[in-house]
This record gives sequence, structure tokens and C-alpha cells, in this order.
Amino acid sequence: MDLTMQMKSAELLLNFIKHDTEKIPLYGFMLQKQRFVPKPNTAPLPRSTPEAEGVPSEAVESFFRDIEAQADSVACHAITVLRHGKVIAEGAYAPYRLDVPHMLYSMSKSITGLAVGMAIDEGYLDINERIIDIFPEYVTSSNAKALKSHTVWNLLTMSTGARFNEVGSGLDENWLKMYMQSTPKFEAGSAFDYNSLNSYVLAAALVKRTGMSLTEFLTPRLYEPLGIRYHEWETCPKGIEKGGWGLSLTVEDAAKLGQLCLNRGRWNGEPIVSEKWIDAATSVQIQTPNGEMKHGYGYQIWMSDEEGAFQFNGAFGQYVLVFPKYDAVIAMYSGSASLFAHVGLSERVKQLLDTFKDEALQENGQAGASLKKCLDGLTYSPSYPDELGMDKEEFERIAYRLDGREYLAGPNTGGFFPQTLQVVHGNMTDSVSMFRFAKRGDDIILYIYEKDERNALVLKHDGSFELGAVTIRGERQLTGTRCRWKLEPRHIRLYVLSSFIETPNSRILSMDIYPHRMSVTFDELPALNRTAQMLFDLVGVSRMAFYRKLLPLLKSEAMVKLVKNMTEPVAECSIVKHNEDEPLPLLDTGKE
Repeated sequence: MDLTMQMKSAELLLNFIKHDTEKIPLYGFMLQKQRFVPKPNTAPLPRSTPEAEGVPSEAVESFFRDIEAQADSVACHAITVLRHGKVIAEGAYAPYRLDVPHMLYSMSKSITGLAVGMAIDEGYLDINERIIDIFPEYVTSSNAKALKSHTVWNLLTMSTGARFNEVGSGLDENWLKMYMQSTPKFEAGSAFDYNSLNSYVLAAALVKRTGMSLTEFLTPRLYEPLGIRYHEWETCPKGIEKGGWGLSLTVEDAAKLGQLCLNRGRWNGEPIVSEKWIDAATSVQIQTPNGEMKHGYGYQIWMSDEEGAFQFNGAFGQYVLVFPKYDAVIAMYSGSASLFAHVGLSERVKQLLDTFKDEALQENGQAGASLKKCLDGLTYSPSYPDELGMDKEEFERIAYRLDGREYLAGPNTGGFFPQTLQVVHGNMTDSVSMFRFAKRGDDIILYIYEKDERNALVLKHDGSFELGAVTIRGERQLTGTRCRWKLEPRHIRLYVLSSFIETPNSRILSMDIYPHRMSVTFDELPALNRTAQMLFDLVGVSRMAFYRKLLPLLKSEAMVKLVKNMTEPVAECSIVKHNEDEPLPLLDTGKE
């Protein structure tokens, strides 16, 4: 069963790369995201100046600017820096916003770990309790022996050896059944093996023992005491929160959770989770020689290389970094293709921490004003082709030329939602069918049609971001779109970057427009080929024998070109001829 499941998982990933999406996931689409509705921040963290908390404003500004300059690697979206429990700096890289929640991916695990700690504190669960005693309905004669020593502790420390993983969750709607039927790789507790389905089983155990959903359990115990506004959590096909991923929070609320752990479980002097639990959760429970980080793992929390430091960590660069030695927390959201902190980011964090002092510094009005100007003007600026620009006269001529044009798309696998996001939410595109351009004032409206749905993007004449929203099958995503362009005698080039600001993902449309046709290439950030490799590594497919034998072939020039075509689909489009302006022909009615 396990070899079959691994092969099916590999096949599912290959279908993801090829955009063969008819059966991703195998059990069909279920709406995962609710419409964003703004809410007031009724419980903000206290604010202070960097100098009042012993940090020079110049160092903070340098940190934010250096991160901004690494848009192609770190790809930062938002940062909040706390010292002594107070916000000393916060900024979002436009079009991202501080008041909009962002997908956490595996950072969600740390919140699941906190929930389990509360459930244990209250007697709902026991850390040494066996999984087969919590879910006896899934115990059979074939799996009872293999699972007999698996406990809540093993789930918390990623030491179950379970084979059923994130990709496998797309194979069957009953994740608990698949997890329990999967033969472990090794004896429970003997090794570390990162697997998001361990966290899912923790969530399911809490749900079963408390009779509440994870959200219902956490709302009065965590969300309300900390004033966490948004806490939407995606669920499995059976309605249980995913546990290992699927939660979205604002960056300030994520920082609050780091501060809660730094406070050893207390908030405003009141206990939220026991000190005993926090102390255990944030210390090494198991070594991680095969993990992406080598400093050990606690209870759903990674240890860091700094003395006593630990972190919540999510794919594509979602971090809460906690530094007890400095009484500091740094929360950061990103769109990086790396699973864990980029080397450049780690170095910059260390350089910032080196400037922290124990005593308050003299206020520096000039440096403070410069920092404020920096934070107000941060922009997410990944590279675009050098030959493209923002010449306003060119854009005006392009707008007049394209106004009213419509293009029918030939067979393609492109969609406006980034493909990674499509797969994560099971919301697969039916392919783009038509594009339409319309001039509105100085700007261009680009209409994108997918089957029976139409979305509109505003391309600003000055190349700035325009906030908007797009919807496919009821899933509404907030976007920030900007454009670069080049006008040639018989060729218009448009490079459209649309950031999905509630996620790590962005869609890129590279449009080559000729008098009677148009070619549109669909790309995305993080790049799909790097995302696919990350997923292969995450679920262990890259360690499978057949994959290792295939790898040299994948590096050949022909295969590289094939993979590029799969991960950057192209739509060849033909212009729609408009004949309505022609005069009506004279008709001979046969009458005088």
C-alpha cells in the first residue's frame, strides 16, 4: 500500500507540474477561502521608538532597506519587529498590507502545538496517549502492531515516521484513514521526519476529545485574549482544520504569538498556556540531523542557532523568530522559493540583533523621521526584463492601439490564479479563453476570461500598483497589479505582475502583441519549477530510487525545455475581428 501511495503521490506531483489538473485533488473542489472583510484592530500591541527600546533607528532602517533590495531571493512582503513586547518598527512592501491576513503554510503547526498544550493543560489530552486509543475506529489487525507505540508526543515531535504526507492528502478525502493505514518508516521516536499530516492528526485528536473545532477551541482561549482579528483556517474534506497548514493571520498577530511564547505563556499577566508547556515546546525534544534546520525541534517549533532562540516557520518564507537573549521577536511574511530562511536574511537578522543594547538610547529625531519615511515607502520590486520600462508617452500610444481589442486564446493550460495556489486550494483553472483591452482614462483595463468567469486588472499608466480583487469559483483573492511595457513598430510587450496579497504567490503575464495575434506566457512567483522541487524534497519523492535514476535525464537540454513549457504555459491568441462598424448592405426587396 505504501509503495503504491508513494507512486501515486509522485504521479500527482507530476500532474501538478504538467498542469494535468482534472483529478487534483482526486476528490474534487471544496471552497477553502472566505471573502476578506476588514475588521478594526481593537487590541494593538503597544508602540515605541527603536531608541526607547535600545535599538538605533539607523540599524532598523538599514535592515528594512537591505531586505527590500533582496526582492528576488528573500521576496519579503511584511515585517514587524518587537523589543520588550513593543512594536519598534513595522512595514509592508507594497502592494502588501499590514492589515490584511497572509497564508502561513507550515507556520500553522506552531499554533496547533499551542492548542494541544492548552488541551493537555485542561486534561483533554495526555502527551503519552497512544494514537490508536484516540482513534480506535481506524485500528485494524494489519495496523495495530505498527501503530501501537505512536503517541501524541511522537506527533508533536515529528517522530512517527508516517508515510502519508501532504501530497498524499490529495489522494483521498479521509485523511485519518489514510494516515492510520500507512506503514511507518521507522520505530516511533527513533528519528525525526517532518510531515504535516502529524499536525493534522493532532488537530483531529483535539477535535475528537473536546467536541469542538480547533477554531472554536482557540477562540476564547487564544484569539480573544490576544485580540487576534483574523484566524481563518482551511479544513480537510471532513471539516477538520488542516493543523499543519491552512491558517492565515496578520503579521502583527503572528508577532503576538511569538511574544506569548517569549512571555512563557502569559499575556497581560494572565496565563494562556502553562509555562511548563512553553518551556518544553521551545526546547529541543528531538534532534534534526535530517531536517532543513539542524538545531533541533520542540513541540511543532524549530530551534534556531542563536542562544535559546526558536522559530515558527512556514513554506515560502513565513517566519516568527523569537530571541529570548535579546527580548525580541521578528515576524516576517515572504514569497521566497526556499523552505527555510534564506542565507542573506539570516545574516541581516544577526546584524540587526548585534545593534541591540540593554539600555535606552538617546532619541534621534532625524533618524526616526528617516525610518518613518522608509517604512511608509517600502515596495516589493522583483526584477523584470531590462528592456521594459515605464515611458508614459509609450503607454498612451499603447492604450490607444489596444483599446477595444479582443483575443481568443487557443488551447492552453494557463489560468490567472498562480498554479501553486490552485493546487493548494484544489481550485484548478479551466484555462484562459479570451483577453480584452479597454482604455479607461489614462489606464488600461485588461479583462481575462476563464470559461464563464471574467476578471479585470487595471494597468496604471505610471507603472504603480493598483489594488483589486479576482474571483474564480467563489474564491476571492485580493491583488496588487502593476505593469512594465515596450512599444516597437509592430510589436507591443506588456509584463503584468499581479501579487495575490493574502498569499505568498504572484502571477506574471508576459504578453507579446502583434497586429493580428498575441502570445501570452504564464509565469509565477515563487517560480513553479522551484516550488515543485521544494515539494519533491518535502515529501521525500526526490529520495525515491526511480526519481534518482530519472534526475540526470531531467537535466538534459530537451527535458529542461519540456519542464519549462510545463511550468510556464503559453496561450497563442488570435484577434477577434470586429465587423459592427461596417455599413449595412442595401437590400433589394423587390418593391418599387
